[in-house]
Amino acid sequence: MRGKFSFNTYSKPIILVAFIVVLWLLAGSNFMNVSNIGSVLNSVSVIGIMVCGTIFVFLIGGIDLSIGALLGLTGVVCVEVINALGATPGSVFVGILAAVAVGALAGLFHGFIVTTFNIPAFLVTFATQTAFTGMSMVITGNKIVSCTQPALFTGIADTKILMLPLPIYFMLLMALISWFVLRRTVFGRQIYAVGGNPTAAEISGINVKGRSIACYVLSGVAAAIGGVVLASMNQQGMASQGADYVNSVITAGVIGGVSLLGGEGTVPGAMYGTVLMGLLTNGLNLMGVDSTQAGLVTGVVTIAAVALDAAQHLDQSKRKAGGLFAGLMKRKDVAAS
Repeated sequence: MRGKFSFNTYSKPIILVAFIVVLWLLAGSNFMNVSNIGSVLNSVSVIGIMVCGTIFVFLIGGIDLSIGALLGLTGVVCVEVINALGATPGSVFVGILAAVAVGALAGLFHGFIVTTFNIPAFLVTFATQTAFTGMSMVITGNKIVSCTQPALFTGIADTKILMLPLPIYFMLLMALISWFVLRRTVFGRQIYAVGGNPTAAEISGINVKGRSIACYVLSGVAAAIGGVVLASMNQQGMASQGADYVNSVITAGVIGGVSLLGGEGTVPGAMYGTVLMGLLTNGLNLMGVDSTQAGLVTGVVTIAAVALDAAQHLDQSKRKAGGLFAGLMKRKDVAAS
């Protein structure tokens, strides 16, 4: 016998398809051509890369407000190292390693401070957000540092495979790795356990502090990879380069069903939110909507997504509570008989 259709099970693909159809009708035939879809995916590739690391922090109930500033800092570090070493292919590898090391150290610092001193992640990362931007300004002298050579560096953004820019494949690779870690490894299951109930996780033998620190490190590394890709796209490093990305990453996660309270969310869902944001922004641009009005629309969509997600969680909680109550009443009846 076929199971009963559940909208909640298929809500994300249904909403995505409906959203695409509406934008197609409003924005015109240019919206659905291959070139435009490739452009949309490329425009959100850096956000997608960052989401794949930041989701680990979200799942433990944390938050990292510094990822935008860290994106700019790591891009600056990469560009400065490449220029300092003579813009050779070897300098590109050194620059990328330096950027990733900075990202990992930043995440390590966040995780250590948050878990050791029990300071809210919001406050810690809000403070380092300013610090990282200041570091970028000091390194660059508050100027734009260009980097148009070597071709290996610019090729990170310019190279195309099957008509799609390389950053899209970086995003997909990061998504695949994050999905595998969260769904197929003990570490991933422990992350969900820590986010769901840290006390219970610790009692069961999980190293909550160690897992939490690891999540912040992964977030920092993902921001660094995004910083390298963005620097290659712009062929420059700049302190304010990642200023707006933190809002985009958080919004993509929330739209994709990742709970900021921890314990709930998936990588496919986060990627769904990322793509939906890109389609919305692109569709509004094609329709000639003013940037100010576009921001308003994006905000409304975010609020609607949060409200829908909250309603679904409330419904699930009621069902669980109802089932528990029914079970208790049944036991009471059995005991009485």
